[in-house]
Amino acid sequence: MRQAGHTALVRSLIVLALAVGIATDVVSPDEHADLASGRPRILVVDVEGTVTAGKAQFLRESIADAVEQELDAIIVRLDTPGGLVDSTLEIIRDLLNVTIPVVTYVYPRGGIAASAGTFILMAGHVAAMSPGTTVGAAMPVQMQPGGGETRTADDKTVEFLAGHMTNIAEVRGRPAETARRFVTENLTLGADAALEEGMIEVIADDMAYLISQLHGRVVEISGEEVHLATRDAELIELEMTTRQLVMDFISDPQVAFLLLMLGMYGIFFGLNMPGTFVPETLGAIALVLALFGLGMFSVDALGVVLIVVAIVLFVAEAFTPTFGFLTTAGVIFLVLGALLMPVEPMMPEEWFQTFIATVLGMAVVTVAFFILVITKVIQSRNKPAVHEDLGMKGYEGSVMDALDPTGSVKIRGEWWNARSASGEPVPVGTVVRVARQRGMELVVEPVGDSSSTTGRQETEQ
Repeated sequence: MRQAGHTALVRSLIVLALAVGIATDVVSPDEHADLASGRPRILVVDVEGTVTAGKAQFLRESIADAVEQELDAIIVRLDTPGGLVDSTLEIIRDLLNVTIPVVTYVYPRGGIAASAGTFILMAGHVAAMSPGTTVGAAMPVQMQPGGGETRTADDKTVEFLAGHMTNIAEVRGRPAETARRFVTENLTLGADAALEEGMIEVIADDMAYLISQLHGRVVEISGEEVHLATRDAELIELEMTTRQLVMDFISDPQVAFLLLMLGMYGIFFGLNMPGTFVPETLGAIALVLALFGLGMFSVDALGVVLIVVAIVLFVAEAFTPTFGFLTTAGVIFLVLGALLMPVEPMMPEEWFQTFIATVLGMAVVTVAFFILVITKVIQSRNKPAVHEDLGMKGYEGSVMDALDPTGSVKIRGEWWNARSASGEPVPVGTVVRVARQRGMELVVEPVGDSSSTTGRQETEQ
């Protein structure tokens, strides 16, 4: 009985081993990976709105986390009209050197990957779009000298970015000439056209369908083929940290300009309201943030210099009023400097229009503020001097040096040059009352000779 039991156990183990061997023979490499490591994990990162230094930092740190955790892939969801050149180039460099599969996906319906977003889309191992989305319009632009409109950037910039787009497409195995047209001809494609032209590999309505379409695809990473295993994948979505949100906020040229102006106003009010410490403190913080933000994008040195000159002129107007001359010059320098300041050829045209509106709005606010200041100054200058009506008039004191007709008196504990109102000598010790004041000289008369009974006694001090 015991021997029969052992025989049955051996036979069962043999059958189990054969079953495992047969199963191993029929499982595909990617399915075997699923069985060995469990459910695939995919990191999802959103790049929405203007591409800034904050978003570049967010994507870089997200990629580093994904590599460290040995995740199976990264999906970068795009919906951006463009952004900063340096930040875009940093993102592209990170995506081209990543050691795990990267999928770039224009999402949701109605989303776009324009200008800088086109470069990012092309940098993915697999590029995908939702129906109703658009890619392209990557021709670099710059502000017109007169402001208000944009024009195509110089040939050097166009050629550089076109060459870079070509290189990215070649690395990812996409038609280089079509990719180049995104930059040189402002080519724009919808999802169907992009798939037909070979610019993308997948059209997906949503994330679930995208994941199903990615499963089993083969991508090349560092010269090796990698099979995408995405079936039943766990999606890990990251949000920007507070530090990254701050970087994203202040690295927008429009925000940096506003912070610069708010900093200027804060310092100005602080200098005119000593003792509060609040305006100058907030102004200093705004200036520091503005300078930090200005360092995150390309600026024209002349534009920055003109803005600084404008600020100096505004401060000079505040302390030495010229009745609008310095303010007018400052506003002109402010507008010209602001329009010259951002040198970002991949920002969308709509952004330039908004930026111009912001600059002109700040100029109007500045003009209105200084008109108010100048009006107050003029009104105060038209008022009679306080000392002509009040000042020392009516105060009483004693003659310290005989008035013949001039000398000195002591009133309210202070020594003053004085003159006899009648021109007659007034001896030392005589109690006198101030009849009027001529600058720093008092015109006095002996109390006994004055019929006024409204004098202010020295004890009123």
